[in-house]
Amino acid sequence: MEERYSNMMNIPTTSEGSRKAVYYYVKPTIENCKVTFADGSVYWEKVLYKDKRLWFSSEKDNLYLDEACTKLSNVTRKEKIEQCKKAGLI
Repeated sequence: MEERYSNMMNIPTTSEGSRKAVYYYVKPTIENCKVTFADGSVYWEKVLYKDKRLWFSSEKDNLYLDEACTKLSNVTRKEKIEQCKKAGLI
């Protein structure tokens, strides 16, 4: 199969489409997300990779205490937002 290059950053594409090549190029650079709330508290959200559909997202309501996302927090994202609203910060 002959390799050709897309216009974006000389990423090799295959017959399966350039979206797949871009996804696998970007995937190693994606890390878990740091979340800072209005009250100054800092948590982390875990990034999930969906190789079958070539996209990634974060877990819905889970917050973690460490960057590696191994220690689950006792509060969810939704609860933390409600706490900030009740405190008048949002």
